[in-house]
Amino acid sequence: MPSWRNEILTESKKLKLEDFGFFEGISETIVTTHHGWAPNAAPMGIIRKQDTILIRLFKGSRTYHNILAENFLVANVTNDPVAFVRYTFSDVQPEDIETISSPWREFPVLKEAQSWVAFECINTKITPEALVAELRPLRGHVNSFYPKAPNRGLNAILEATIHATRYKMNGEEKYLKLIDFYEDIINKCGGEREKEALMLLRSHL
Repeated sequence: MPSWRNEILTESKKLKLEDFGFFEGISETIVTTHHGWAPNAAPMGIIRKQDTILIRLFKGSRTYHNILAENFLVANVTNDPVAFVRYTFSDVQPEDIETISSPWREFPVLKEAQSWVAFECINTKITPEALVAELRPLRGHVNSFYPKAPNRGLNAILEATIHATRYKMNGEEKYLKLIDFYEDIINKCGGEREKEALMLLRSHL
């Protein structure tokens, strides 16, 4: 077995995903990928069912094509609402990215992430609509973690952003009404950062 492969297996055995913020259910993250060294960042859900980790991607996105080509991704954990809106509608900037080097590859992570885990994509299945891959953790890092009580404003930003992408795809007015619903929650429960994210979202509609 190649030495770099031994390194991957050794590191992955040490990883406890809970230490990096990944628990049962769907963890909302910013996934960074690259192909031909053009980094990309996009909000993506990482699915955890006990010890099985999965990602499901619809066809057409840069993340989809990068994972198809590289079989690799980094899931970055952040509680910053602006980041979720920004990377939904805008390209990642070079100053946002740190390049991590290892004997087996280089890969991009978000500088401002609280933590990140690099995953190898395995047992990939492709359907006419999507790609589904199991994720094998290779390496992780914690930059900073601090206690933070749940804020409905952050959750509302995530929901509003999803509806904004659907509105931009098909223009159905029902999604604007849903965004208005979540805007009320953001204004009632969110802090300055959540309200800044809302303004950024509105600017893309």
